[in-house]
Amino acid sequence: MFTKKLVTVATTVALGCGLTVGITPAFADSNEASANYTTHTTIKKQEQIPFTGYVISVDGNYLVVANTTTKEEALSYQDDWWKLASQNKILRVPIYAEDHYQLGEKVNILSAGWTFSIPPIAVMPTIEKIAD
Repeated sequence: MFTKKLVTVATTVALGCGLTVGITPAFADSNEASANYTTHTTIKKQEQIPFTGYVISVDGNYLVVANTTTKEEALSYQDDWWKLASQNKILRVPIYAEDHYQLGEKVNILSAGWTFSIPPIAVMPTIEKIAD
């Protein structure tokens, strides 16, 4: 019985010391390794897709912007902008309720992307008003 306990204790101590000694060098070196290690964080600036045009429709949730050469041309498509949508010259832009835009106002839209709908909807847009 005494021998059985002695073998059990000796095995436990040997395994315990073996694991402790085996793990210790990894932890001991980790401070030195982290002192010499420099982190390189690269955050790639997300590319913005530009779209410039004239506001032809405003409601509580979206602007509809037409990419045409003149304000008059853009406003002529105000009631029938589907012709421009097939040419990728229309963009719907989500807005906040407190934002105020005028029909015919020239804007530059920078967005992270566009949906695959017709017309596309700007994703995460930034709207810049352009003075004519």
